[in-house]
Amino acid sequence: MAARPRLLCIYQHAPTPGAPGIYRHRLYLSELVRRDWDVDLIATPINYMRGTVPERYAGRPYVREVIDGVVHHWVWASTGLHRSRAHRAMNYATFAAAAAIRGSTLARPDVIWASSPPLPIGTLGELLAKRFRRPWMLEVRDLWPESAVSVGWLEEETLIYRALERLARRYATQADAVIVPTPGLAEPVRRHGAATVSVVPGAVFDAQRGPEVRRRVRAEMDLDEGVCLFVYVGALGVANGLQMLLDAAVEVAADERMAFLVIGDGSDRRRLEEDARARSIPRLRILPPAPKDEVPDILAASDVCLHLLRPDPLFASALPSKVLEYLGAHRPFITTVPGTPQRLAAESGGGFARSLEELVVELRRWASMSADERTRRGEEAFRYGLEHFSVEANVRTLESALMQAMRSRPGP
Repeated sequence: MAARPRLLCIYQHAPTPGAPGIYRHRLYLSELVRRDWDVDLIATPINYMRGTVPERYAGRPYVREVIDGVVHHWVWASTGLHRSRAHRAMNYATFAAAAAIRGSTLARPDVIWASSPPLPIGTLGELLAKRFRRPWMLEVRDLWPESAVSVGWLEEETLIYRALERLARRYATQADAVIVPTPGLAEPVRRHGAATVSVVPGAVFDAQRGPEVRRRVRAEMDLDEGVCLFVYVGALGVANGLQMLLDAAVEVAADERMAFLVIGDGSDRRRLEEDARARSIPRLRILPPAPKDEVPDILAASDVCLHLLRPDPLFASALPSKVLEYLGAHRPFITTVPGTPQRLAAESGGGFARSLEELVVELRRWASMSADERTRRGEEAFRYGLEHFSVEANVRTLESALMQAMRSRPGP
């Protein structure tokens, strides 16, 4: 009987159970376990949105935990990653060091999966591949260092930019397989030097809640059923473009058919809250991140969801996980991002607004629709999500990429 293949995955920002965050990796890793893989995952328990450590992990340099058959190795890293660039760099460096130490002592894997960003995870993939004399697969979730320029962290033509660009190209060239979470990233990663790139996006699940949940949550918010609730769930960073939403909420302040709920955390949250208070924007709430199992209830209370990013060509290729959550909740969404997000919104029955003026028009259009029409659009969105983002197809692609890497460098 053949031995079970063993995978070692390094993904810094895996959320702890119930915490807000992106659960795509845990989903696919647990699916691999069901396909007779042994899987180790190295991550930090620091929640990316909040920059804090859940109480059960606090003060502990290492915690081993099995979740859905995946052996999680939670290692220490410095906190406060949203305080400054220096804190962020320290967080990345300390995690890479702790992950390298822990990873080098684990059972020998057949293949290593290094998920970037942060970019130094690529170096970790290389080092562990050499340590175990095994192949490694690079995942590029965001294009670095280009993305760092788009959010104002770096400037092109600087020494650090050129150094990071050389690293990114080296990783893409030398990895035994490369995957990306959205089709729009495939060609840029090929330009970095990857010979072949596989696309493994997130998946859509039916997360619809019943009408009693909707009534309960809206009652807690003191919202009449006739009010069209627009909801944003996700990061509140400088790249997320929430300022446009606040400006639009001011423009429609006199229209009592609309209300807005923003849930999340990030480097721009405090400024957004101060701006909302200073302008006394009515029917707008900014709340902290919700536990993962509460998000479907919140989306059930919504009528239309929002996907917002500030203008940048890099975001045109994005397929954010929040969009897949919206589709799974049977909700249409409005995006402000041209390219892939605009296409997905149009094909799933949602809307698009490239400017503040267009967003105001779009908000008024959705608020003017009947509740039945918005419900119909939500069902259309869900059907679209199931058709295009199934778990089974995505896991087959992932497993194929892992096997490709293993064939390229057979073990002794």
